[in-house]
Amino acid sequence: MSASTNSPGAAVTTSAQAASFSSSGGSGYRRRAIDGDGGYFPFLNSPNRTTFKAGPNIAARGLVCLVNSSSDPTTNFAGFFQLNAVSDSDSEGNILEAYYSWYLASAGVGSNVFSEVSVFFLKGDAPTKYTGNPMTDPNVISDIATSQFFINGDNATTTMAPASVETPLAITLFTPRQGQNVGLNGSGWDVDLVVVNNDPAANYFSPSNGVTPLYHDNFTDPNFKPGVVSEALPGLVVLSSTSTLAGGNATNLANLFQIGAVTGVKNNTITEFWMTWLVGAAFAGVGQESNLTIYVVNGTAPPTIGTAPTNIISNIVQVNFNISSNVQTTGTGSSPAITIGAASNIAASAGALILGILAFLV
Repeated sequence: MSASTNSPGAAVTTSAQAASFSSSGGSGYRRRAIDGDGGYFPFLNSPNRTTFKAGPNIAARGLVCLVNSSSDPTTNFAGFFQLNAVSDSDSEGNILEAYYSWYLASAGVGSNVFSEVSVFFLKGDAPTKYTGNPMTDPNVISDIATSQFFINGDNATTTMAPASVETPLAITLFTPRQGQNVGLNGSGWDVDLVVVNNDPAANYFSPSNGVTPLYHDNFTDPNFKPGVVSEALPGLVVLSSTSTLAGGNATNLANLFQIGAVTGVKNNTITEFWMTWLVGAAFAGVGQESNLTIYVVNGTAPPTIGTAPTNIISNIVQVNFNISSNVQTTGTGSSPAITIGAASNIAASAGALILGILAFLV
């Protein structure tokens, strides 16, 4: 995990490269699978649910997330993680890897302040308030991930200059990864990516271009559907080779991402934009190989894609992976050992913050 520190007015974020390294290198931590009744399962924790509150995370009962800039640093924010996904499982349906994402829509943990997040797992159920010392607590069953960053409270600039390079944007996809076995019974997996602007003067992520950090709720937004331009990142294109939704593999799925967040700012110019989607239904099949194609176009992306557009301004990401047909197994319910990787995907800007945790359940 690494972090950079900027002066006030700019966000501090771990680099995409650091997060990618942790994510791709984490397979070496896995030793055995977790029993399904150990309290870990895929779950969309919508803000409309009664489970969306401070305290334990219903889908990861031992998770603890502390933010030292909050009004009460002992508060466990784990119950506010909206997206709880299975990013790797074995042939028997055991969860090997889980992915958790939290988007803050308000300045609830401070604005224009330095902050630190600490994340770890406890044996059994986590409390609503944690007053212990995780370094010495015998109930801690994971490493302790921390990250320091600055929460920017200033508005993003809308000043733009002509582009100086042909493809100014770079996409890094964290999950699914090549060859992984994702989800349970076709759903519960996630798509997590960051788009980096390598031409800051062009200011592609300017609000005047329609780029908007948001939590896009499945239950309340009538536009949460395929074949609609992304409300967060209008130029994003996401295609699934095995999609069973209307329009099949030609339909742009970019508007199905629940989270669109600002994760990098320099001199009030947005340099990184993060997108995360928890797949809630087996739209791409069950027990089969699938492929995603992802890129960004200049302007507004089309709702359906025939031939490749001529205005692509990013790299084109393609990944082959397997969609699990297994349901979750049950067993003794004993707590697993947990190693947290890529728990440093923490960034903040203009009152919005996203925290991503990749936990290897071993």
